[in-house]
Amino acid sequence: MLVAALVVSLTSAVSPGGAQPAPVAAPVGASGAPRDTGSGTARHTAGDTAQGAAQDTARVVAPCDGRLVTSIEFRTHGPYSAGVAGQWRPLARALTATHAVTRPGVLRSFLALHEGQPCTELRRAESERILRAQPFLAEVRVTTYDDGAGGIRAVVTTADDFSLQAGVTARGAAPHVIGGRLGDVNLAGQGISVVGTWANGLGLRDRYAGRITDYQFAGRPYELTVQGDRDVLGGYWSATLVHPFFTDLQRLGWIVDAGELRAYVPFPSTATGEPVTLDFSRHFLQVGGLARVRGGPGHLALFGLSVSEERDEPGTRPIFLSDSGGVRPDTNLALVARYAPLRAARLNAILGVRDVRFIRVSGFDALSGEQDITLGTEVGVVAGRSLGVLGSVTRDALLASGLYIGTGSQRYLLAASVRAEARRDFNTAVWDDILLGGRLAWYWRLADAHTFIASTEYSLGVDQRLPFVLTLSDVRGGVRGYHGSLAAGGERGVARFEERWRLGPVKSLAELGLATFTDVGRIWAQGVPFGVNSPTAVGVGLGVLVGVPVHSRHLWRVDFAVPVTHDPNARFEVRFSSTDAGAPFYLEPRDLARARAHTTPTAIFDYPPQ
Repeated sequence: MLVAALVVSLTSAVSPGGAQPAPVAAPVGASGAPRDTGSGTARHTAGDTAQGAAQDTARVVAPCDGRLVTSIEFRTHGPYSAGVAGQWRPLARALTATHAVTRPGVLRSFLALHEGQPCTELRRAESERILRAQPFLAEVRVTTYDDGAGGIRAVVTTADDFSLQAGVTARGAAPHVIGGRLGDVNLAGQGISVVGTWANGLGLRDRYAGRITDYQFAGRPYELTVQGDRDVLGGYWSATLVHPFFTDLQRLGWIVDAGELRAYVPFPSTATGEPVTLDFSRHFLQVGGLARVRGGPGHLALFGLSVSEERDEPGTRPIFLSDSGGVRPDTNLALVARYAPLRAARLNAILGVRDVRFIRVSGFDALSGEQDITLGTEVGVVAGRSLGVLGSVTRDALLASGLYIGTGSQRYLLAASVRAEARRDFNTAVWDDILLGGRLAWYWRLADAHTFIASTEYSLGVDQRLPFVLTLSDVRGGVRGYHGSLAAGGERGVARFEERWRLGPVKSLAELGLATFTDVGRIWAQGVPFGVNSPTAVGVGLGVLVGVPVHSRHLWRVDFAVPVTHDPNARFEVRFSSTDAGAPFYLEPRDLARARAHTTPTAIFDYPPQ
């Protein structure tokens, strides 16, 4: 798993053969006057900005050529900095009424360019790419100009994405409002995300959850996340401080992570018509680091160590959760004493090798928003062994690996990512906790407004120590239209085919698109309690796509899915979701990710993290 994390995560670095900038970078968002809301090397008023813009158009963009950076200027824009005319202006103002433009000090934390140091094209491109990975920015340009005195003047121009998050979950039956979400992913323009959610327990206790992430903790490129969840049953908390391996220009990355959870895993059953639920608890702690030991940007080797502790305790009393919210014990013995506890403290070695470059594309995972795709090969391996001197009770070894391969251009991407994990118990001399997951995908941009995506996703779990099950109903890994399906097992394969058409902007307020999709999937039992070998499930549908504002990297969608093949619990489904073009190529389904060991420093390598 560590390995898997390493491989997938390593996709965040850039090579000298990466994306090349356009010869001239126009202000992002449009021609409205940018705002400087914080400290920057060059502060400017609206008049100063106009004068600077005039100077920029009169100068030719200058290559770095190793010349010193004499100044860095920040031009930060809100989502509608160019303004929206006519009847849509009040709506645009309402949408951005609470928005605070990102402060230059936040942007400065992620730059690979520094005043008084030499400027290179690699550092310019990496600064742009790292900024583009931040979830609160929609567009980024880092442009260099001749300062007229033999040096380089760098201009960082950004346009914010929407930071406000709000939503309500409702249904036809009473109570009608059963959930809500409210937050800001760029609070006061400080690069801090604060989001809270609530859900009606419907007979059980209400769910309350919160998450706070500071993307540049203490003014440094350190990411601090504190989160907690009091679920209807169980809950969790965790705290993570990580210096991600943003770029190959870095030499070090590290992580400190701790938390605990109690989760209830439902085992759907076609025989009983309702899921049997079994809980497990997990406590974890890890401290680790990674260093570049050989090679340079794009072609390098990484080595690291981590110390981890993990305590897992499976439940022994399965229960039924009725539709009315009641809880009653299950008399079936299929889940009693089936799973085994673990208390392991391990020393883990981490090794990664890669040969990659990056190119900037648009219209792949977003309607027209930009993203960076990775081309090349990455391989990672992690091996850990429990040590009694660290307090380990369990005697075992953990092995994880990962692979990413990608080739493409600004018109297509053919890529595959695989993550594997297994544990060897020294007392029984057998391998267990075997997990395998991956994705193979082909993106083909047939025209500027037309994209075809074909992908295959595979998940497998064998001999799990903790409650584990894969379903067709999983939101991320299942088949659309089968959210109510009771088909479950230990192996799942799903193929997805989607065609997207970008219809264009709506009065500069947003952009719209349509998608037609087909999902084809199957489940195999693989020894999971109540598991079945399901028939092939086919779901088809239509998606309405929205990007707000125009050129946003976030894609909001409403999918209308219809099951084609027979399943007594499948029915017409309306699904609301959102995706971020800056997310990793392979996001594991939740039911698979939940089973992976938590004491692996994946956040060091995966950037942006899952």
